[in-house]
Amino acid sequence: MYHILIVDDEKDERKVILFLLKKFNINLTMLSASDGMEAYTILKSQQIDILFTDIQMPLLNGLELASKARELYPDIEIIFFSGHDDFNYAKKALFLHAENYILKPVNPLELKETLEKVMEKLEHRENPYASYENSIKEKFYIQNPPEAPDFSESDVEDSKLLSDIEQAISLKNPGNLEGSITHLLEKYQNATSISHIYIRYLCTSILQYLTSYLSSNELDFHEITEKIYTFRNFGEIRNCIEEYLRIVLAQMQQDSQNANQPVQLVKHYIRTHYMEDLSLSCLADKVYLSPQYLSTMFSQTTGTSLNHYIRNIRIEKARELLLTTNMKISDIGKAIGYSNIPYFCRIFQEERGQSPEKYRLNRGGMEPC
Repeated sequence: MYHILIVDDEKDERKVILFLLKKFNINLTMLSASDGMEAYTILKSQQIDILFTDIQMPLLNGLELASKARELYPDIEIIFFSGHDDFNYAKKALFLHAENYILKPVNPLELKETLEKVMEKLEHRENPYASYENSIKEKFYIQNPPEAPDFSESDVEDSKLLSDIEQAISLKNPGNLEGSITHLLEKYQNATSISHIYIRYLCTSILQYLTSYLSSNELDFHEITEKIYTFRNFGEIRNCIEEYLRIVLAQMQQDSQNANQPVQLVKHYIRTHYMEDLSLSCLADKVYLSPQYLSTMFSQTTGTSLNHYIRNIRIEKARELLLTTNMKISDIGKAIGYSNIPYFCRIFQEERGQSPEKYRLNRGGMEPC
């Protein structure tokens, strides 16, 4: 009988996996551990055929545990499950020749299919290495696979594309969003030599970014993720992503029609609170937008940067105070939001061509030649 070791620092998660394994009626001796160090102790004390481990755990995380398990038993079957969707995790799982990378909450059907494949491999294993290499060829690298997967170039490009997608979502840039997603989908349309786990992970990452833009009340990301792992071919996955892309693009178009409203609110706030701290994050909070998105929206709508607009308002107010009051220059600087008086004098000089003192002396006019 084969032995499976289930490792998770959350007791309820371990119970769920043990319950499902019993329900599947798979002929396994089941052991469990509450952290990586406890699991490593078990691994050193007895033969384990299947390691089913969470990734983020105290003392010794799942990736470190799997690496140590591979040193003890080169042919051990490894299955990762995690509630954290992380690009690097998926890549390292491939480097460790994991059978699968399952996202929490665990999809029972996916778990059952994964375990059945692992059991089949164990039962038909002729020796620790030959069968293992054959399974890797069949499962991960169909066409003349290398001894170990190398995603060095692909990793850089895919990371950049995912970053571009995330940024396009943040900045509500439909053109960049559609272009980046299309590029990534086209790249893996006929990539038969790449691990299906890697491709599905990339696709779930795309969906996570897309669904983050939409109302959480309308969409359940975990439910969508489960769909990705039930699709039988890349065409079905692509259709799913493109459908949600269309929804997001339509929402962005609708949002852009209302984009002028937050800009007007920010401009009004600046005109009435010019004497206060007007940091980008402070202003973004007032209209419930990200700082970067507000900055981009403001520039696109007004044709000037947010900082330059604030400066213009403050300098205009300083000009009025210089001409209509007897306030000290230092007091005027503080009154318009500049506690650093030399800085105030410098930017006033840049904007008006004269120092505040000379501007007051000349009553706003230029000095005679």
